[in-house]
Parts: sequence; C-alpha cells; structure tokens
Amino acid sequence: MAAIKQQTQTGQGLVGRRVEELSLSERIQYANKWVAFRIYTPTSGKVVRDGVEFVDVRVRNVEAAGDSVQDLISQLRRKNLDPGDYEFTILKQPY
Repeated sequence: MAAIKQQTQTGQGLVGRRVEELSLSERIQYANKWVAFRIYTPTSGKVVRDGVEFVDVRVRNVEAAGDSVQDLISQLRRKNLDPGDYEFTILKQPY
C-alpha cells in the first residue's frame, strides 16, 4: 500500500501509460503533475490506415512524471534519453 501511495505522490504510476486510458479518479489524482511526451516527428508518429496517413495519438505514452520539469529531465537522463526530444506539460483537471 505504501508503494502505491509513493507512486501516486511522485506520478510514477503514469509512466508508460497514455493519458487517455486513465480513469476519472486517476485524472483527478494526477492533476497538476508534470509529464513528458516524446515530441512528434513525421517518421515516429504517423500510421497508415485504409491508404490514409495520420498521426496516431495512441502512441503518446508518458515517459516521465513528477512535480517539476527538473524531475522529468533527471528521470529521462537516468533512462539515457535526450530531454530535448520531449515536451513537458502539466496534466489538467479532467473537467
């Protein structure tokens, strides 16, 4: 139980997940947390379906989550990822 509470406080329960798949209670719980998404590039985010090319936002997983941008940068660097390839944003309340 303590590990779950720690993940909630730090936002680590978000890492590897899509914001769209969070439940309402999770969105409220993680509101005002900073998250990092990989910046869209034409080669990384497009898919083709029925001959039409489009951006698939379902591939936008949270790569890092925390209370500040500095937390996100340190998490990305620990994973040997370049923070310059990511956008940082605050999760808003769901309504």
